[in-house]
Amino acid sequence: MGLSTTLSAAAREAGSSNLAKRMRVEGRLPAVCYGDGTEPRSIDLSYNEVKKAFLGDSGNRSLFTLEVDGVGAFPALVKDMQIHPVSRKLLHVDFLKIDPAKKVTVKVPLTLTGKAAGVERGGQILQSEREITVSGLPADIPPSIVADVSPLNLGQTMHLSQVELPDTLTLVKTVDLPVAVVNIPKGLKAEAEAAQAAESEAATAAAAAKAAPAKASSKDKGDKKK
Repeated sequence: MGLSTTLSAAAREAGSSNLAKRMRVEGRLPAVCYGDGTEPRSIDLSYNEVKKAFLGDSGNRSLFTLEVDGVGAFPALVKDMQIHPVSRKLLHVDFLKIDPAKKVTVKVPLTLTGKAAGVERGGQILQSEREITVSGLPADIPPSIVADVSPLNLGQTMHLSQVELPDTLTLVKTVDLPVAVVNIPKGLKAEAEAAQAAESEAATAAAAAKAAPAKASSKDKGDKKK
């Protein structure tokens, strides 16, 4: 479930920027937690633990169980992060304590599974969306959403609306974006176009053949009347 990743934190006194720098040198990450009608609480976490959760784990990177010494464990959303502009290291994180009985809207990683039919024919699967936004209770938010691309053939696209979700979740979208497409390599493009043209010609010929007896029958009726 979405709360499978737990981050351990220690309560701390709010301090100066120099104190925050010393904490970072010691491998700690300054953070603050607020919300749910409580005063903002200064905390610190293991930098490596947070880095692993944000960058290394396969689960979602916005909803966690935050376990604070002396306070207990509760669900929390990452609301903001400060990142160093040069080193790209995390400097500070803001957590929002949430009510487990109320729905939240979060981004969840999208994982593709299966081998697309078009890939079997030489195509290449490309994933254009890595995360999708869903709404649900905190305990129902999964580590990732899995989409089966097996049915996709050459040139076909899967859109957000085609991604199957558990009944407990609702897709939040403003545009039905494509999430995966099976590209046709240049070498196969001409072959695919030729096959499509042949199918079109065959369909046209079949329609013409079907219409011919009807025209002949109509002409015979006209000759009899004469």
